[in-house]
Amino acid sequence: MASATNIKIESFIDNKKQIHSQIFTHFSSNENIKNTKKNIMKSCMNDVLSHLCFSLDSENIILDFRYFKFLSSYENYDLMISYIVSVIQNVLKNKETIIFHVNMDTITLLHVEKHFGFIKNFSQILNNKFPDRLDICYIYNASFVFSKILGIVSVFIDKTTQQKIKLVKEI
Repeated sequence: MASATNIKIESFIDNKKQIHSQIFTHFSSNENIKNTKKNIMKSCMNDVLSHLCFSLDSENIILDFRYFKFLSSYENYDLMISYIVSVIQNVLKNKETIIFHVNMDTITLLHVEKHFGFIKNFSQILNNKFPDRLDICYIYNASFVFSKILGIVSVFIDKTTQQKIKLVKEI
C-alpha cells in the first residue's frame, strides 16, 4: 500500500506535469498573439487614418502625407481610399464643394514610384466620385518631387481641376 507521502509526491508530480503541459500549450499557441496583434494594428491604423485625413471644419479637409508612410502598403490602399472618401462624403453632406489642404512634407520620388498604383487609383476615384466638388486644393511643403507627382496625377485630372491646385509658400 502506498504511503500518504508517496501519494502526495505523485499528486505533486502529476500537478506539476499538468501545469507544465498547460504552460507549454499556452506558449505554443499563437492565437492570442495574432488576435492581440490584429487589435493593436486596428487601433493604431484607426489612429493613423484619423491623422492622415480629417475635416478641419464644415468645408476644409486636411490630407497629411506624413502619416501615409505608416500605412503605405498595397494591402491598405483600399482602406485608405475608403477612409478618405468617407471624410469627403461627410463634408459634402453640408457643403457643395470642399477645400483640400495637403501636406506633402516627407514625400520623395521613391514614394511616388513605389505607390504609383495608389496615386493613380486615388486620383481616378476622386475624379469619378466627386466631379466638380473641389473648390480649391492648397499644397503645403511641396518639394521638387511635387512636380513629378503632379505630372503623373495630371494625366488623370481635368484641366479645370488642375487650375484649382495652388502651392502655398511659407508665410
